Amino acid sequence: MNKIIIYTGFTLLGALIMGVAMFKMAPSMMVHELKSPYGIDKTVEVISENAKKQGWSVKQVANMQKTMKKKLQEDIPATRVIKLGHAKYALTLLKEDDTRFVAAMMPHSVAVFEKSDGSTYISTMNMRLMGKIFGGETAVIMGKVQDDDDIILKFMMD
Repeated sequence: MNKIIIYTGFTLLGALIMGVAMFKMAPSMMVHELKSPYGIDKTVEVISENAKKQGWSVKQVANMQKTMKKKLQEDIPATRVIKLGHAKYALTLLKEDDTRFVAAMMPHSVAVFEKSDGSTYISTMNMRLMGKIFGGETAVIMGKVQDDDDIILKFMMD
């Protein structure tokens, strides 16, 4: 009986430690953040050009700094959100009831922003990991989105 209690206790302790570790690691696993070799405008330009070469369309470049200043009279560092669309990927997910829920994550976004050190960074969701969470056709398409992201953002990794 004591062995069962000890085994159960260690199992629960292990699960708790694993849960805390996953909770701490989740943000860095779910969102990629990379430092850009360029300023904000050039980074937005290069990402937009690279995206178009991969078959994506640039739906919008939202200027969050301007919006915060206008709506809330608050000044934040330069922040842009590039909204990208890929019709073939979207169609694959939107035509089926089982995958249409992914529309909540469309269009695909890449944030470009300045930090207090004056450097420009980008952030984007880890689409491959998101896809694995959902599985099936969603995982396949999100894997393709991640492959495209890797090509679009390659200039930041060289």
